[in-house]
Amino acid sequence: MDIGGVKKDINDKVAAMSTQLNKKKSQFKDARGAATDKLNSLTSTDFLLELTQGLIGTKALKDYVVDCITNRLPDIEDAIKEGLKKELKEKVCCGLNPSIPVWFRKGGAGVELKVTDIDFFNIMKTDPNTLAGGLIYTDIPSGVNSTDFNTYLYNTIQSPSISTNWVIPGTTSEILESTFVETGSAAGNNAVKYTTSTTYSTKTLPDFNNNFIDSLSLFGNPFSLDSSKVIALIMEELFGSVSSSPGINKSKKEIQKELEIKEVIDCILDSQNDDVSDDFFTFDNETLSKIDRDATNRRNGIRELETCGNLLVQVPATAVQAAVNLVTTATTTAQQTIAVTQALNDLADLQASFTSNPINGETVRTNFILEIIRKLQRIVMSSILTPEFMTLFAINHQILYGKGSSYNGPIDFLRKNCKLIKNIGKVVLNILLTLLLNLALLYLTIKLREKLADDQIEKAKNYVSILLSLTGAPPGIINQVREINTGVVPSTNLNVF
Repeated sequence: MDIGGVKKDINDKVAAMSTQLNKKKSQFKDARGAATDKLNSLTSTDFLLELTQGLIGTKALKDYVVDCITNRLPDIEDAIKEGLKKELKEKVCCGLNPSIPVWFRKGGAGVELKVTDIDFFNIMKTDPNTLAGGLIYTDIPSGVNSTDFNTYLYNTIQSPSISTNWVIPGTTSEILESTFVETGSAAGNNAVKYTTSTTYSTKTLPDFNNNFIDSLSLFGNPFSLDSSKVIALIMEELFGSVSSSPGINKSKKEIQKELEIKEVIDCILDSQNDDVSDDFFTFDNETLSKIDRDATNRRNGIRELETCGNLLVQVPATAVQAAVNLVTTATTTAQQTIAVTQALNDLADLQASFTSNPINGETVRTNFILEIIRKLQRIVMSSILTPEFMTLFAINHQILYGKGSSYNGPIDFLRKNCKLIKNIGKVVLNILLTLLLNLALLYLTIKLREKLADDQIEKAKNYVSILLSLTGAPPGIINQVREINTGVVPSTNLNVF
């Protein structure tokens, strides 16, 4: 469902519910009115946030975030992987089942890729055994045997000229052989040479792509609860907590480049159709000025909260690590839900501590939850552009355009793969919006139940009043019955559907 369709769908449902409630001025007036006024200016996420926040408040939205992080990640990951398989088969294989090129098979020249062509966010510069590294990588102690491809690749790079094998986690099935080449590679210095394992000598390219995709874990270790990784991703997205941590010390230029990538991703994802404009890949002075300011703030781990008079808030990596530690101690989903809730509360309280005004403090907490929801799609898409998935994309790029072919940096990659990014972004957005839409409709349903219950109560009171009047009861008694305040009848006791 596209953005316009989502907006029309939810607006129609609100209108239908309001009609059933038979109220000219229903309790949804403010939410629906705001949604109607902004229908043409808001993104789908902003639109549903306006509606849902107006209906149920921020607490329910925080529950939505916790639910996404603790319960929905496997569904999100599975949907993305299925989308990637479909996109790659259409783009590279033309819907067919071609064989793997001989030069990419074991013993061939292989695909040689500069590390910078698959590591847009400079992840490979960070040692896993540091504070920041612990927020980026998972299954760190396993080294080249890690179930996290990024951890595996980092350790492969530490031993030039020595080949390592990427194995499907939980099995002994090898997929890919990797060798780091410091100098002399056809792609240039500091490159990784990839070939398939011997298993794929007789298999098709879709076999390789599908197995490789299935072997990757978008949010960390496939054999552990992965909410902690997402919390780290959220705080990096909002505050640059990882980029600004000791031991990484990214330059302002590096951070600017990362923000430019994300700006392009936003343009692609927010576009109403599949038309690609050159404006997506160039920046006007206003955008460049914003990127420059944001890069300076992120390098210092700072974020300006516009809702509180440009309040400067800082969340260091140590605070993120404390939140992550809360979650990693959980061993069940129920414990994880409690831990994630506490972690988000702690991080929100830390931000609120930067203002002495209690009202502003509550605004900061609310803003934190809203920003997480607004950025969830970008956070997921940024995770897809890390070395594990970029290795897959870059290999297929050479197979499609010819051995040795490449792209001129991340912006050029996004230009050449705009449709893939757009379609995968749709998959992510549809999942997130469906969850948010269901939350809004659930509340509307509850309110509808309450309304029907109120109608039943009013009918009963009127019936009792009539009976009393027929028996000659004094008018004062009848008025007392009509004025009885019965309160809200719990919806669970109603059988209205």
